[in-house]
Amino acid sequence: MAMFTPWNVILNGSYDVLQLDGRNREITTLPYGSGFANVWENTVLHPGATISQIGWWTFLKTEIFPLTFSTEGGQWLPNYQLHLIGGGMTYRMLEEWFDYNDVDAPAAWAIGTIAAYHILNEVVEAEDYRGYNTDPVADLLFFDWLGVLLFTSDDVAGFFANTLHMSDWSNIPVITFPHGQLGNNGLYYSLKWNIPGLDNWSVFYLMGMSNMAGGSYRFDTENSISVGVGARGKYLYMVDERARVLSTHLVPTGGVFWDRNGSLMASITASGQEDQTVILQVYPGTFDLAGIRPAVWSTWGSNGTFGIG
Repeated sequence: MAMFTPWNVILNGSYDVLQLDGRNREITTLPYGSGFANVWENTVLHPGATISQIGWWTFLKTEIFPLTFSTEGGQWLPNYQLHLIGGGMTYRMLEEWFDYNDVDAPAAWAIGTIAAYHILNEVVEAEDYRGYNTDPVADLLFFDWLGVLLFTSDDVAGFFANTLHMSDWSNIPVITFPHGQLGNNGLYYSLKWNIPGLDNWSVFYLMGMSNMAGGSYRFDTENSISVGVGARGKYLYMVDERARVLSTHLVPTGGVFWDRNGSLMASITASGQEDQTVILQVYPGTFDLAGIRPAVWSTWGSNGTFGIG
């Protein structure tokens, strides 16, 4: 949990799409101006006209309600997972983080941080595209603010904390020098549901750019090992050019995770991705070197890329 800070939320969440293969990770060179203009035009100036490009029914059944289950029409899945539930949970954690660090008006600071991250997320995803784009309409005008509203409820937050044991398991973000490349970032959430009658076993689910399902075993009073398999995004492809409707090409993935009281201590994941095929992460507190508790990461890609730090 030492890794959860407002600046890590910004790096992991705003640039989440940069996890995909072939993306420009030099964050100082991204076309922020064009991206912001795209988001402003579609969400503020003409959201209705943007939706009309594909039709309201298509927009509602692919972006808002879980009515389409094909890869090309399942844009609602990340909207619910990462914007409604994940974004709401991150807002609640930020509010508690600011309160814990004695910052005045913690709710206001949390809303400001979550708004900045959500807007920048859409700006980065838009790249230099100018034109109709339904994705920021669904995210910013529907799911993002609903997530904040949802998790202002203690009952909702309590359900996800105590029944589903939801935790932030985001990656360790890295910025390289001198080119300012962002690597190893990503926003991830874990959920565990205790299996009745099996005190040490839980159903495990990880959601983010990778979605894994499996099991978790608590081998003492504090520590658990979780194993999951599933699919992760490799790259985006166009579904409908009229409103830049994109979908994600999926590849297999799997991982092993060690957590202590819900706080991720170490993980290793592998997938069919080429840039970051295998990712090893060791979080602060796992081991001690002369009073220093470092975070360690390493990635290997099947295309010949490698990183450690």
